[in-house]
Amino acid sequence: MRWTVLTASKSSGIGEGLTYEGDADVSPGSYVRIPLRRRMVDGILLARAQQQEKEAFAILKIESVLGNRPLLTEPQMKTLEWMASYYRCSLRQALQAWLPSPPWTTLLPQKTLHVTLLKPEEPVRGTRQRDVLDLLSSKGSMPLAVLQEETGVSRAVINGLTKRGIIEMTEIAESAQEIPPPVVSPPALTPAQVLVHAEMRGDRRPTLLFGVTGSGKTEVYAALIADCVREGKQAILLVPEILLTEHCIHRFQRLLGEEHVAVWHSRLTGARRRATWRRIHNGEVSLVIGSRSALFTPLQNLGLVILDEEHEWTYKNEQTPRYHARETAETLCRHAGAKLVLGSATPSLETWARAKEGRYHLVRLPERYLSQPFPAVRIVDLAQAQCGSLYPLSPSLLAAIEERLQKKEQSILFLNHRGIASALLCLDCRRRVVSPDSRLPFTVHRIPGNELRLVDHTTGLTLPVPTACPACGSVRLHCIGAGTQKVETLLKQRFPEARLLRADSDTLQHPEQMRQLLASMRERRADILLGTQSVVKGLDLPQVTLAAVLLADIGLSLPHFRAGERIFQLLSQLTGRSGRSKPGEVIIQTYRPDAPEVLLAAGHNAEKFLDDELALRIHAGYPPAAKLIRLLLRGSNVQQRATVLASNLKQTAESQHLPLTISSAATIFGGGKLWHILIRGAQPEALLQQADVQDAVVDVDPIECV
Repeated sequence: MRWTVLTASKSSGIGEGLTYEGDADVSPGSYVRIPLRRRMVDGILLARAQQQEKEAFAILKIESVLGNRPLLTEPQMKTLEWMASYYRCSLRQALQAWLPSPPWTTLLPQKTLHVTLLKPEEPVRGTRQRDVLDLLSSKGSMPLAVLQEETGVSRAVINGLTKRGIIEMTEIAESAQEIPPPVVSPPALTPAQVLVHAEMRGDRRPTLLFGVTGSGKTEVYAALIADCVREGKQAILLVPEILLTEHCIHRFQRLLGEEHVAVWHSRLTGARRRATWRRIHNGEVSLVIGSRSALFTPLQNLGLVILDEEHEWTYKNEQTPRYHARETAETLCRHAGAKLVLGSATPSLETWARAKEGRYHLVRLPERYLSQPFPAVRIVDLAQAQCGSLYPLSPSLLAAIEERLQKKEQSILFLNHRGIASALLCLDCRRRVVSPDSRLPFTVHRIPGNELRLVDHTTGLTLPVPTACPACGSVRLHCIGAGTQKVETLLKQRFPEARLLRADSDTLQHPEQMRQLLASMRERRADILLGTQSVVKGLDLPQVTLAAVLLADIGLSLPHFRAGERIFQLLSQLTGRSGRSKPGEVIIQTYRPDAPEVLLAAGHNAEKFLDDELALRIHAGYPPAAKLIRLLLRGSNVQQRATVLASNLKQTAESQHLPLTISSAATIFGGGKLWHILIRGAQPEALLQQADVQDAVVDVDPIECV
């Protein structure tokens, strides 16, 4: 039997697999060892290969099949092949999303050293040896690593006891833990939630759960997960950011039991990732919670996938394979016979269009949980507000914060800009100091030691603050604009007794830090939470009665067809953070108080925004009314190469009568070193099948287009 095998080798030219001879009774997704260029390498069986009448080369044999079952299931293998085809990457590149880095032997059951007590009465010398015997007397036998962790003894102590025959060390193969089935404790649902839950259970299409912020979507998720697990199946819950796993994991551990829930995200250590992968593959886990990469965990009997806050841009991967979790999850669920649920108070236009046309099942939760009223919303025109030296803190906002402090209530303040200032301006030539990499203004940050640094957030470049203007030599450099660091300083000056927390990517670099922050807010050890987008998304903090966006205009004027959609989503999500258990208030500060995104978010009118925006997209011919493919080019002579490629694509499209719009330009954030070509129309993929685009990175359904 001939098989196509995807190898772990990164050699160019074999990314679609090689043909090998093997047994007929193995399954696609199996882990094999194969000969390649006089050495043995890892491989995954992809599919049966067609027998050729005349072979051009000798067909080598598969050396061995490892493990007692395939690493990937049949639905996962079919989804992998779809990813390679749809996202225009090689099969091996698609495989990178599904398996941790080689060697894959670490994914098989591991052998561990166990220590057993043989002579409990044998006299020993020293407290260290006595600690070992005392622990083994109560345990009998235990893993060496656990023994050392609990006693703190060195390997030399263990070896000494082994030589004397007091203890024995043996290798034991890892096996699946004998964990009893989960005892599911389903949540109590309101009548509205019961109705929505029943509707979702009765429809096999992907479902959009369109629920306002604070409507109790998480309780509906919990009920669906409980149903899935009671049926003997497994579930995946995706959240848009790693940090948000800490917000929801405890309620699902209470639902199923801690041992039945696994957390998966990109910040797991290599050892922790492989150990968690083996637990999931062994069937010890009923629910996986994590960021978009959790979609690729090796659940053997998938019954449910949930994308919470499905509108978030973080569900799109920006490295090859450039998949979107929504599209990939839909394909995986179709092959696995599983249910897909997309939840949001502000759905993406793509999801909304599919729900309106009936491709997705639409259910609504239009009211807040237990009929809690929406917060009152005030729009503050910053052009009229007299902030003075406290900019961007308006008098109205300061008064509202003061009121919450007096009432012992909490406030959330959102500013989508880090640092001490948004730019460093020369007061003589009026130029801002820009990054040589991106040609964008540096942000000014204050680092430990009270030193100021310039940071380019698009490239990561960091430089000392110059003593003179790079353009004209003037020493009159001035920090302008505001970032979270500056606002933190202003708040401490204005409210010295307030307990203030700052949440941005400078202070939150690990889920444990998010856990501590949430605990401080829930236990009322903080009064004000100031942060970037992490404070907007999905947080349920009952004592927050004031939520404010300090500058709603950031990003609103970007030359991007999704700019308005993104700002509306951020503002709407912010309004949901206030008044979840008692009456609340929201303040939106802006220089554009009449912008429809601002007015509709203030009026809690997501459906009108979605319908109006969809009509505009249809009229202009932008997604979801059309498909979009982005080609990215970088390197030498990038402008010339992009211009020539765009011209060739236009000629090919015209010759094939393909009605496509094709444009090329330097990206805003690339500093002239990164160019892109946008192909828009009904079938842009048809053009790629006939054109040579090997010089470019292909991004299908791109999110970033500027």
